[in-house]
Amino acid sequence: MSEEGSQSPRLLLALSSLAHFVNDGTTFFVPVIAALLGELRGFSTLDVTVLFVVYYLTSSLFGLVIGWWADRRGRPASLMSVGIAILAVGLFGFYVALAGTAGPSDFVVSLGAGAVTGLATSFYHPLGASILQRAYPPERRGTALGINGAFGSLGRALYPSLFALVALALVTSDAILLFAAVALAAALLIRLGIRPTRSEATVPPAATAPAARDSMTSGIVRLTALSFFRSMALMGIAVWIPTYLTVVRGVSAGGSLGLAVTVMYVGGILGQPIFGLAAGRLDRRLLIGVSSAGAAIGTLFYLGSSGVAAQVLLFTVGFFTFSAFPLLMSLSAEYVPRGSSTLANAAVFGLGSGGGGTVGPLVVGALAAASFGSIALGFEVMAVLGIVAAFLVVLLPRGGRARGKVLFG
Repeated sequence: MSEEGSQSPRLLLALSSLAHFVNDGTTFFVPVIAALLGELRGFSTLDVTVLFVVYYLTSSLFGLVIGWWADRRGRPASLMSVGIAILAVGLFGFYVALAGTAGPSDFVVSLGAGAVTGLATSFYHPLGASILQRAYPPERRGTALGINGAFGSLGRALYPSLFALVALALVTSDAILLFAAVALAAALLIRLGIRPTRSEATVPPAATAPAARDSMTSGIVRLTALSFFRSMALMGIAVWIPTYLTVVRGVSAGGSLGLAVTVMYVGGILGQPIFGLAAGRLDRRLLIGVSSAGAAIGTLFYLGSSGVAAQVLLFTVGFFTFSAFPLLMSLSAEYVPRGSSTLANAAVFGLGSGGGGTVGPLVVGALAAASFGSIALGFEVMAVLGIVAAFLVVLLPRGGRARGKVLFG
């Protein structure tokens, strides 16, 4: 029996939502840190691009290992708390890079911090989704995932703003230490809140633990491919938004940047529960297409806007972009047997969304290699790809049709 077997669904939703808040708050705070490294430590476009690649590639690849291990051991909640604790270590590394003397060592330290933080962020999404997939029936799963996802979006929205407020009272780099302390406190609370029973703690892993190949159904492979393409387009935009705001639109990398980025992340607070609720009533493939097209079209209009209209459009981009968690995780559960869900989630959200989230910023960085001012061109290219991704949802099978159709083995 897994840890969540003896816990109430509401408690699991509450603690996993706390983990999602801290995880995504930190995840999307990294681009803000990258902008600070550019302004305060003189990092070039290439330096920032390499940092993004190390960070997102680490997160994408390690997710598969975490998913496989969780399916074998049946302790997703314990692993989830470990991942949140490791976030604190990564944030401390970024503090060292920002607080040190400007020089080559800052780049090396920041890459190490990016790798550690990327490793930490590979834990949550496959584990948190698996916990809720098992705790809630199919008709309520999308709603639970949407509520959970909203807390992730809340973290994205609040972290830059909280950083802006704390930075007013502290040295900018010292403010990052506060977020490291929050991660440690959350990890401890989750570990104490979700405990295995005495019998569960002494039971060895089942000899009948699912094989890794059970997760690789045709539906999961197709969903992973689509998730990769969608994330490449949309995250290529979202990750570079803080840098675009500072170097193209002249927003200060201090408090003003945090507040400006928050507008985009607030969109996801509403988008996640709305799309999650809709996932229980409408074709999830259609919803994935709508979210991809909405984010892409919103970006194209944003590039030609200013003032209040620009803020509304930035909110719209966030509303559609950060809807992936409830939609992808609701659909992935329909494509695999119950015991193989965590590895399947890791493939879809880690290798798919995470892998695309690595390639997208790299492409935008390459297009802007000559000048930060060329970031807008990269956004236009990614927006076109996002529209293409919206039409590719027709390649996905209906929920349940691919269940049991294992591609390998």
